[in-house]
Amino acid sequence: MMEKFNTVLSYLKEFPDYYKYVTKKTYTMNEKIIFEQEKAKHIFFVVEGYAAVELEDNLRKTNYISIFVLPNNVLGIDAFSSFPKKKHSITVMSEQMVLYKIEADFLLNILATKPDVNDFLLTSIADVFARHYALLGMIAKTPKERIYMAFENLAVEMGAEDEERNEIVLPNFINQSVLARYCRTTQPNISNLLTELVDEEVLINKKSPYRIDKDSLDI
Repeated sequence: MMEKFNTVLSYLKEFPDYYKYVTKKTYTMNEKIIFEQEKAKHIFFVVEGYAAVELEDNLRKTNYISIFVLPNNVLGIDAFSSFPKKKHSITVMSEQMVLYKIEADFLLNILATKPDVNDFLLTSIADVFARHYALLGMIAKTPKERIYMAFENLAVEMGAEDEERNEIVLPNFINQSVLARYCRTTQPNISNLLTELVDEEVLINKKSPYRIDKDSLDI
């Protein structure tokens, strides 16, 4: 995907208005990014780092993570419009996030003249929606099933493989608080479930960074 995006950038740079409509932005952990007024007019391509789309639950006074934003994801033009009546925010989870902010009209009008590079948009948006609907399926499960599915998803999306130990290591920012918001449960419940997973040898350790036994995952 990064190779395709670089091809698109190289093509866009051929136009004199490139630097007027395309900017590279860097954010740090816990920053709120991509506000509604920006999303209405821009497309964002993530180069580096992770963020989380959080839904605000006013009744329970807590946030739930709807989906994680990954490197090479394309955001914008109502990418998360499955929740039209719910407030949401996008928060940087990793130490740093780098993305390109591109005015939507400029990008789409230019790409209309070169349709062979349009698939980079379609592929990434399809991936985001596929992961989003997989999460909806996870919500219907029991808390124990949810956390197991959460570790499977996170292992695929952002895990680093330790071949010598046959383990998958998750980033430091995946902690009990994040897991509780991702699995739509409480932090004490997550703590108890983590203990069970360690006893079952699915997890090597209970504290972040989590190390997952690769053989225990259905991936």
